[in-house]
Amino acid sequence: MALFQQAAYDLKRLFDFRTILTGLDPGGAPQAVSLDPHPKRDAKRVGVLSGSFNPLTRAHLELARQAKESFQLDSVLFALSLVTIDKERVEGISLEDRLLLLSTVAEELGWASVVAVNRGLYFEQARALRSLFGGKARLFFIVGMDKVMQIFDPRYYEDRDKALAALFTEASLIAARRPPWGEEELQRLLGRPENCGYQDRVYFLDLAGELGRVSSSAIRSGVEKDRAVQNQLPEVVHQFILETGAYGPRYDLRRLLLDRLYALREWAGTGVDLKKLVDVAGEDGQRGQKFRDLLSSSVPAPGELKDFILKSVG
Repeated sequence: MALFQQAAYDLKRLFDFRTILTGLDPGGAPQAVSLDPHPKRDAKRVGVLSGSFNPLTRAHLELARQAKESFQLDSVLFALSLVTIDKERVEGISLEDRLLLLSTVAEELGWASVVAVNRGLYFEQARALRSLFGGKARLFFIVGMDKVMQIFDPRYYEDRDKALAALFTEASLIAARRPPWGEEELQRLLGRPENCGYQDRVYFLDLAGELGRVSSSAIRSGVEKDRAVQNQLPEVVHQFILETGAYGPRYDLRRLLLDRLYALREWAGTGVDLKKLVDVAGEDGQRGQKFRDLLSSSVPAPGELKDFILKSVG
């Protein structure tokens, strides 16, 4: 099995990610958990690219790289939140698999790391991240112009001015061009009386190329319609989609298995072959149908599931 496949089916690692995610309370105080066993706590300039990463694209990586180079950032965090504003429902790739892909890519890059956060608004995320880096690090949220528009929109806050004051006390913004919005639109937005006090905390990044037009939603649609999207994805993400059938029916079996096996994680994390289970669950015969029925049961008994796996799958 290729190294990438080993990572894609590493149940123990996926269970560790699930434990991190379930430990975050979306209604609790802002909290961030680093997936890096050795976080760079001495970094002075830290970029934060927050998103749903459904999926992670080449545009995300290039945005992070260009921001790092242009603003002399020591490192960049990929921040995955339990709640993404305007995208509250988790669809597509599971949060565990998104963390798996983000951490794999971050390891390859060398200058990036991954955090999981429990809140969606940026001023909340800034407070959560401050706990990881203390008061000395300068935080820069790396965002597209569409996100800048959202950040300044009062519809998302109970008290917009209080929230923005909290955000810009903790962090600055690096705003990347994203058609149809560019630097002129940014200056117009910041020139409004209610926004002009924040002008010195927002920097413009003229993102090179056509990357500003790449979107995760368009990629998801392309995968579902069997269109070529490989050139818009990091290789590991493209391979993961091919391997797991992400955004299609086959992937639903993987998600369901992860949900059911988590109740058996102490056993399953060391002795279960997830790839083999996915293959069996997809079989057309009696064994596959029985397995799917068991997995789909509204109240599956962990012991019954374990017995089936031991007797019928091995």
